[in-house]
Amino acid sequence: MRRFFSTFIILNIILSIIAATAFAQDALEQGDEVYIKVKSENFRLSPNGSLITTLPQGTKLTVLGENENWVAVQLVGWIYKPSLTKTKSQIKGLTMRALHILVKSREEADEILQALKNGEDFETLAKTRSVGPNAPKGGNLGTINKGDLLPILDDAIRSLKVNEISDVVESEIGYHIFKRLE
Repeated sequence: MRRFFSTFIILNIILSIIAATAFAQDALEQGDEVYIKVKSENFRLSPNGSLITTLPQGTKLTVLGENENWVAVQLVGWIYKPSLTKTKSQIKGLTMRALHILVKSREEADEILQALKNGEDFETLAKTRSVGPNAPKGGNLGTINKGDLLPILDDAIRSLKVNEISDVVESEIGYHIFKRLE
């Protein structure tokens, strides 16, 4: 009986070593080169996050890190050099400039919008009526990158033509009016 248990224990140890070795082969380390083995795979911003694109079978990737069933990867591929830039400012539509008025009530926002439609100066109204941090600068937001603002505000500015004034835009921080400069 003792011999049976010894054999049983030795077999369990051997099986554990084999299983650990097999598992270690599946473990990924930073810098490993891997390839998509299925027909296509979703490429996401984060585990279960927004979908960026779908990658085809055979796509080469470099492992950056691992978290349970998810692997952070860097896409390895080639892009036509003239399509690239080192500065965001060279990408049309990625950056914009605008003036901004922020007030706390819908009534005041409607009053200001009407004054703008009647020809009053945006910067003067921003300086005298806005409660936003950029009011002293005539509401000038400076250069805005895509994603710098709340999505509803970013969308409102992007939908405007240069020198066009927005309708009143409501957000959780108040009521906004924008004038797009570029």
